[in-house]
Amino acid sequence: MNKEFSIINLRDFESSRQRIVEFFTDYKIFLSYFAQMNNPDCIFCKVVKGEIPSYKIYEDEKFIAILDLFPNTKGMSLVLTKDHYDSYAVDMDDEIYSEFFLAAKKICKMLDEKLGVSRSTIVMEGMGINHAHIKLYPMHGLDKEFKAIESPERVFFEKYQGYTTTLMGPQATEEELTQIRNLFK
Repeated sequence: MNKEFSIINLRDFESSRQRIVEFFTDYKIFLSYFAQMNNPDCIFCKVVKGEIPSYKIYEDEKFIAILDLFPNTKGMSLVLTKDHYDSYAVDMDDEIYSEFFLAAKKICKMLDEKLGVSRSTIVMEGMGINHAHIKLYPMHGLDKEFKAIESPERVFFEKYQGYTTTLMGPQATEEELTQIRNLFK
């Protein structure tokens, strides 16, 4: 028997009980975190570990960036967390979430420089693979000076279609906007 717990007297019982509860609570948190760090079935975890080849363009202690194998524009890239996090990244701890976006910003600047574009777009959709990742899209063909560019095409989705778009939709009615705004009151 552990000597520390065999000599407990009544006066020390409550503080000892509290330490035991804290230990097991912390241990459960640790096990939960450890289980998330590496998902053996996750394709992005396999990429991070080098089990699946990739075209890596950046790496630090917490993140890697790879070229997308199915780009819709030259240089489209993915920033991956090295530890496994759920793809709904807004549920991440604030510190890692902030570091994630700072890494994406750094890689965007690298894409801008290396590909000769004036800006790149950051998207966090998280629907293709359940591993936190940020998509980076170099925006080819833009002038260095800002100039508003708007597509005449309009689109509106009642439900998720497997992708997001920055195309504008039809103008919402005042009633629709008021109804949604009222949800936040």
